[in-house]
Amino acid sequence: MKVFTGVALAALSLGALVGSVGSGVAGQAGTNPKAGATPADWIQVAQAAPTQAALVAEGGPLFARNCAVCHGNAGQGDIGPKLAGNPFVNSAGAVIAQILHGAEEHGMPPFQEALNDRQIAAIATYVRNSWGNTAGPVLPEEVARTR
Repeated sequence: MKVFTGVALAALSLGALVGSVGSGVAGQAGTNPKAGATPADWIQVAQAAPTQAALVAEGGPLFARNCAVCHGNAGQGDIGPKLAGNPFVNSAGAVIAQILHGAEEHGMPPFQEALNDRQIAAIATYVRNSWGNTAGPVLPEEVARTR
C-alpha cells in the first residue's frame, strides 16, 4: 500500500477533479490529464498565482480587522493617512514594505510577524484596488522577496 503525503494526496485529488471535467495541465492543454500527467503537474496547477479578484476578496476582511481602525473603513483616513486616491499606493514595493515593517514613529505597527505573505499580499491588493485606486495586484511572492 502506498502512503501519500497530504500535498501529494491533495494534488492527486485535484488531478482527478480537473480530469473529470476534461481540463488539461498548463502546457498540456487539450490532452487527457490522466494520460501522462504526474502529481508534480497537479501541484504546479494547485500553486498557481491567486487572481486579483481573489486577493481583493481576502484583503477586505483583513483590512477591516487590522487597518480600518486607523485608515478608515473606506480608506478615508483618520488616525492614519487617507488611502483612497493616495498616489503612495501605486508603488507595490512601498505598500508591501509599509505593511511589513510599519512606521512606528507614526503609530503604524509592523505586521511581518502577525500576517503571512498571502495575507499581506491580499491587504496590499485590496488597498491598491479600492476606493478609486486601480494599481493592480500584489502577489505573495513579491511579499516574500521584500520580507
